[in-house]
Amino acid sequence: MKRVPRYRELAQQLQASILEGRHPIGSVLPGELELVTRHRVSRHTVREALRCLEEQGLIRRGRGVGTVVTADRPESTHVQHLGSPGEWMRYPEGSKLEVIDTAVISADAALAATLQARRGSRWHKVSTLRRLADGVTVIGWSDIYLPPRHAALVEAVGRRRGMLYEALEQRYGTRVDEVTVEIHAGLVPASRALQLVVPIGSPSLRVTRRYRDAAGRLLFVTFAEHPAERFTYAFELSRGAAGGWREH
Repeated sequence: MKRVPRYRELAQQLQASILEGRHPIGSVLPGELELVTRHRVSRHTVREALRCLEEQGLIRRGRGVGTVVTADRPESTHVQHLGSPGEWMRYPEGSKLEVIDTAVISADAALAATLQARRGSRWHKVSTLRRLADGVTVIGWSDIYLPPRHAALVEAVGRRRGMLYEALEQRYGTRVDEVTVEIHAGLVPASRALQLVVPIGSPSLRVTRRYRDAAGRLLFVTFAEHPAERFTYAFELSRGAAGGWREH
């Protein structure tokens, strides 16, 4: 059985307390630090749980006023919300990221179009391989593009557990508010065939992810390529009584 992420468990607990009337409409939920202590979780877990409640229309967060309960029933919606950016790509447990190369580059026309950035803009590029727990089998190649203002994150790639967007938020206090994901079918180019241990022109799954803040500024971009026979991207949807779809 797939384990429910801790932030979802916490969101469900808080939602139950609202539905049962322990936190009526207009009341203020305990602060983040109190929730961290009470439930023995990280601050990131608390924030993700509160984000889930906010998306359901149960709470409203604001500086100086705390987290206010605004409804005692979730809003009906046909919009699909996945739990977090990390859930868009689930890599096998125990797989590891190996940094192959780092460089400072200037975006040419083709790269600028892929990044959706200005031609000639400078980027810190980190090229990596992801291997299974056996340390041998390669399941993908990733190029990570960081703007100069986030250059310190280069050292975090492959050395820090967790998602890169989490490291960015913790180090710079910048919140990732939007992630766009594009999935394409492709063919492995000669420049990556040797590292991926496949013939040139083999089928591949290409995934581009662009991370932006609330103002729409590009925070960083990742481009991943996976040999088709070694990686499957999948998620499940179930339909609720109200007709909306949920990922699980």
